[in-house]
Amino acid sequence: MRGPQDYGGLPAGPVDPENNEHDPTHWEKTVDAMMMLLFDQRRRLARVDESRRMQEALGEDYHKYPYYERWLQAISWLLLEKGVFTQEELDAKMAEVRPRLEAERNGG
Repeated sequence: MRGPQDYGGLPAGPVDPENNEHDPTHWEKTVDAMMMLLFDQRRRLARVDESRRMQEALGEDYHKYPYYERWLQAISWLLLEKGVFTQEELDAKMAEVRPRLEAERNGG
């Protein structure tokens, strides 16, 4: 059974390597840096297969989120699962950050 993320072997057409330019935003670079720290061999906080499992757990919502948002969700779930922080701590931090995010979205 294929998950929503599994395109292996399906016809998808040619990929234009010249048309893949994406200038990452600051928050995308931050998410990427977090992933590199989590996967770092010295820290061993997470493995790539664990991140993949968490992203695949999005199920039918997988395509609802852009690439780095799936990574961020995977990080959150994985660190919750490992007991690095609690849901209450995550909720409190989200409540603290939300006003800044809204201000950024509104050009402030």
